Amino acid sequence: MPAAPRPPGQRVILAREGHGASGRIVEYGLPVLRGIAIDHPSLIVVLKGTKTLRWDGHSCRIEAGEAVALASGGLFDVENHPAPDGEYQASWFAWHGDALAAHAPAVGSRPVRDMLLLGAVEPAFMASFEHAREAIGDAVGVPDAIARHRLAELLAWIALRGGHFATNPQASVKQRVRALLGRAPEQDWSAAAVASALAMSEATLRRRLTAEASSLTSLLVDVRMSLALSLLQSTDRPIVQIAQDAGYASPSRFAVRFRERFGFAPTAVRGHQRDGASRPGAA
Repeated sequence: MPAAPRPPGQRVILAREGHGASGRIVEYGLPVLRGIAIDHPSLIVVLKGTKTLRWDGHSCRIEAGEAVALASGGLFDVENHPAPDGEYQASWFAWHGDALAAHAPAVGSRPVRDMLLLGAVEPAFMASFEHAREAIGDAVGVPDAIARHRLAELLAWIALRGGHFATNPQASVKQRVRALLGRAPEQDWSAAAVASALAMSEATLRRRLTAEASSLTSLLVDVRMSLALSLLQSTDRPIVQIAQDAGYASPSRFAVRFRERFGFAPTAVRGHQRDGASRPGAA
């Protein structure tokens, strides 16, 4: 389907069915984002400021001009540190569907486990990144065959750093449920509908999720809040519209849920007044 035209300069998340999605994050200094789930193999390039990832007792800091690859299924605490002017920026790319299946892992590379620090991104690497973004954002001008080639080129850069994404990871029931809910987070999901889609009984679904320290209700809320956070970070879409996209008819109810999940209001992501203080440089 052709990509919809957008006003010049407006931030949107680019997406192409079966290939991937990409966006650019802008933040102005937030508390630590805890328990951020990685639902798709992803590449992040920090453009301004620094990023700190923490998981399972480990910690990694990514400086401006560096990149990191994140495996699907990972769970991180994330802290984005603004540059001296108060702004943090990063570009991200996520592979969807069968986009990885056609790319054979390079000899000598290893599957990315949780994350792989890729180091400094040279101009040629960044050019491949931008070409891949262009491919998924222009379904009319860039045919599928060319899009697959550009995505494979970006994967080749990761392989040169010694890693590749596993094409058939063993997904837990929790991950399978997240993937299902993520296709339509605004839908009013029932346990019966989810269980049917996963070819299991409701009792089995509840039992398997309990064994993984989770529940359908908590997963649905987290998937919706993860979507909302991404839209707040990477688009200029109005917060009222983001609430609807996340399945909330009431913006106030959405704001309550968002604050419960992350500890701050949705407006804080975009640098609006938070806890009585404006972001640096705001009028």
